[in-house]
Amino acid sequence: MDFLSTISMKISSDNTSIILFFIFHLIGAVGLLSSYQSLFLTLTPVHLLFSFLILLWANKDYSFSFFKTVVILYLIGFFVEVIGVQTGLLFGHYSYGKVLGFQLFDTPLLIGVNWIILCLSAYAVISYFNLKPLPKIVLSSLILVLLDVLIEPVAITLDFWQWAAKDIPIQNYIMWFLVASLMNWIIHLNSLTINYKVGFGLFLSQILFFTILSI
Repeated sequence: MDFLSTISMKISSDNTSIILFFIFHLIGAVGLLSSYQSLFLTLTPVHLLFSFLILLWANKDYSFSFFKTVVILYLIGFFVEVIGVQTGLLFGHYSYGKVLGFQLFDTPLLIGVNWIILCLSAYAVISYFNLKPLPKIVLSSLILVLLDVLIEPVAITLDFWQWAAKDIPIQNYIMWFLVASLMNWIIHLNSLTINYKVGFGLFLSQILFFTILSI
């Protein structure tokens, strides 16, 4: 009976998390397309933190090893962006708007959180398939780059960030792949526990969000 109760609670927790992701992303997309766009833009940091905290809650791994790895991923994501913004050598020349909240070195502090959300959810999608580590890392990074292709026009329109050039440089996508590969390798190396069902749901809800805003 206790075993069945545990399984039931697990399923309920997973489904609740996925439903919350879809509801929150759907409301956000509709709000950003409405006359209340400016209000919903100010809620973007809340949106990111909500997704991050729900992902952590649903993952149910509160070990030191897990959070150590998450901190490492955050630091990589944040400081890669700092170098990118300050030098233009990595992704190309770009700058952040004010939508993503408080900045340090002209880089939003939450951008590291965004990298964690994207990498963990992309890794969760590919982890549904029984693949060896290298194909898993490469494919997780590739679908993350494809998601960025969807994200970029929306982010520019909403002033998440702006590119100095008219066109998005190809090096941006190359760097996305390289940074994602590094993060996915760290995830694999540390045998990070990921709730694959919830991560998959988060990835799909992000696709829905940016697809609606792209139409």
